[in-house]
Amino acid sequence: MWFRDHASSFFGIDGISALANGHQSTWSALTTLAGIETVIAPIFPVLLVLEMAFLIWVNRRSASRLYIAYKVPILMYAANHIMAALISLEVFFWTTAFFSKLAPFIAPMQILWFIYAYLVWEFGHFVYHFTCHKVRILWCLHAPHHAPTHINLSVIFTAFFLQGVYATFVRTAICSFAGVPLQMLFLIMVIDGCYGALIHISEELWPRGAVGGILGRIILNPNHHRIHHASNPEYLDKNYCNTLPIWDKIFGTLQHEIPGVTAKYGLNRDVKTNSFLDMYFGEIYLLARDVRIAPTLKQKMLHIVMPPGWKPSGQD
Repeated sequence: MWFRDHASSFFGIDGISALANGHQSTWSALTTLAGIETVIAPIFPVLLVLEMAFLIWVNRRSASRLYIAYKVPILMYAANHIMAALISLEVFFWTTAFFSKLAPFIAPMQILWFIYAYLVWEFGHFVYHFTCHKVRILWCLHAPHHAPTHINLSVIFTAFFLQGVYATFVRTAICSFAGVPLQMLFLIMVIDGCYGALIHISEELWPRGAVGGILGRIILNPNHHRIHHASNPEYLDKNYCNTLPIWDKIFGTLQHEIPGVTAKYGLNRDVKTNSFLDMYFGEIYLLARDVRIAPTLKQKMLHIVMPPGWKPSGQD
């Protein structure tokens, strides 16, 4: 029963059933944000299953590699699901309620203002994402997302559970303060959530360089996001935006694929890719170790707030 309920929730079956049981109101429900979200919800889990089935067939002679690629992300999903059930944090609603009061205006529900709102959302995403890479304590929350060495749809599940809390706070605070109304913010979150999941699709299904030209300059695609996951010096800390590259262009962090430079996924340290503990808690352990052995309080604090890899002057 427990497994059935969670599987039904994961695949969005509950929402579809509830929508279908409305009979006469089904079509009118589809015009609402909740109805649209209900219809969209099953798309990602179905694509994930199809991707896994395809990769199982393609890698049938090297099943162990595929097992490792999906094992830890699925364990992280389960762990974060349990954490979310135990710790209820109403960050989104508290943040919108607080920061919307400080907004100088509230944008009307119009197309041009939707474009404005989406650009604001992308800026909020850029700020959250950039700080996760530049502040070590935040990197500890984000690092599990960069630990996998094979990019596929399940990688969307890889993150320390508090990363979502931080992301929600930053993006929602910026959007609410900038006057993005709640309904518009919900719609943007649905669109961005779907697209943000799809850009993690595997190379076997979306080959390198699959989309280029004008479209590849306007909208970020899976190739751009794979560069973000790469640990190569040429690609490190690039492409923070999710959908539109405007803020990466403005702040100089946009990077297209470089011919002949293949993205190497994973962290810049030896990671036990088959270990949930190392991929989930490894960076937290290393930060705690550096703080513990730092000789002064100032150095301890700097280890927490400086970028990953920072060391006191004079140390290698």
